[in-house]
Amino acid sequence: MPPQTLTRPPGFSDRAGREAAESAALAARLHALMTRFGYQMVETPFVEYADLFLTKSGDEAVNRLFTFELHGRQLCLRSEFTPSAARLYVERYQHEPKPIRWQFGGPVFRYEASQRQLTMLGAELLGAAGAGSEAEIIGMAAHGLSTLGLTGWRVTIGHVGLLAQLLSTFGLDRRLQRTLLGQVENLRRLGRGRPYVEAELASYYGTPTPNPEPISGEGEGDSPETWARLGRGLQWLLESADLGTTGAGRTTEDIARRMLKKRFLAEQADQVGAALDLLEKVTAVAGHPDAAFPQLAALLPDDPATRRLFDECQAAVDLLPAYGVRPEQTYIQMGWARGLNYYTGIVFELYDATGEQIGGGGRYDDLLRVLGATQDTPAVGFAYRLDRILAEMRRQDLISVAPPAPAALIVPVDAADDSEAARVAMALREHAIVELYVPPTRSLSQVLARADKRGMPYVVIIGEAERRTGTLTVRDMRAGQQFSATLDELRARIGEVNHA
Repeated sequence: MPPQTLTRPPGFSDRAGREAAESAALAARLHALMTRFGYQMVETPFVEYADLFLTKSGDEAVNRLFTFELHGRQLCLRSEFTPSAARLYVERYQHEPKPIRWQFGGPVFRYEASQRQLTMLGAELLGAAGAGSEAEIIGMAAHGLSTLGLTGWRVTIGHVGLLAQLLSTFGLDRRLQRTLLGQVENLRRLGRGRPYVEAELASYYGTPTPNPEPISGEGEGDSPETWARLGRGLQWLLESADLGTTGAGRTTEDIARRMLKKRFLAEQADQVGAALDLLEKVTAVAGHPDAAFPQLAALLPDDPATRRLFDECQAAVDLLPAYGVRPEQTYIQMGWARGLNYYTGIVFELYDATGEQIGGGGRYDDLLRVLGATQDTPAVGFAYRLDRILAEMRRQDLISVAPPAPAALIVPVDAADDSEAARVAMALREHAIVELYVPPTRSLSQVLARADKRGMPYVVIIGEAERRTGTLTVRDMRAGQQFSATLDELRARIGEVNHA
């Protein structure tokens, strides 16, 4: 059987030469910018326990994990940085002075159809609440794009916390509130809208029946004890009728849970309808701040909690011009939630001039406590998609990075010259990038031809005569000239190449 050709797995990437240099230079510029904002570099593992990413991440994020088992525990490749940063904070830093500013960067892995390895770079601000911290994160993220010279970008801002607060005013049980919040983007999505959301609710909870009789007290529908009790009752009925089993592989508790969901939606049909009425109007609010905020304010109920969240959101947006973000670069869009369940407040995304999403983030005040922090800790962060930023910089002709090129090639004529050639190369490397020629061939004509093809500025030839006289034979490949030089003279000449 012939040996199998090894290839790169689909969705993963190699970088070499110019592409690697461009990526490294871009990362270095953005890291330097965040350092000037006071953010310190942290590194987290490529591999984490899967539970870390299964907590409050949302179904879409969970389905993208690369998971495997080791010693009876499920592990995964990291799919983003925020859960890892939260875990690091809980493990080692929760008793340190606040706020804590961290930045990070590197590859993440997601099981997606086309791209499964992504390079992300971003920051987390831990222990800081209020509009000022949100404006800092959004402003820093946007300032990075301006620093790179990108034009035509915009920042789109929503507020998951405000939508959740609106739903809480309708007296819906918590599970139903979360379900509705997860459908927010479908309300405004072309081809979906309210009929789609209502169909999704019906498929999950069942179709409401008019004037149902209540079967539980306040909040009982979220109780595992209720499901277990109804399951036992259903099992008793089946056994009494000599049916014995529920069939279809479902337990009596599963069936009881389904029945309870249907009944609860039926009991709350009017509230669900009213909640959808308001959500339809709120999620339709979209535009620049001067137009969107008055529209949104007119729709909100006059209760203190809702008004406080609205005021904080507007205050954060009002601070953005101080970071160089103009109002026309800011777009308010209330009908989206970023697809991650851990967001609790303001959320935002960055888009390039073509409409491609190149970064985003938001506030996640509950995540640290859920992961084990001893007290509530506000937090907000973001991440760039480095690959997409690079693509946009190329499109806007903003890339001028080339991989560092050698200034000279040191060539030993014979094996006896290898030691002296290595010594000269080491001395010159203090001043420039220098390669030492390693044979497969000692043919000087072939070596010179290859050096010329690579665009090598200088070739330094070291043979018996050069060792005896202490001078070096230097071929200037660009001028087509050859001359002798001392080591000190050559240092100055090749140093000019890397600083040209």
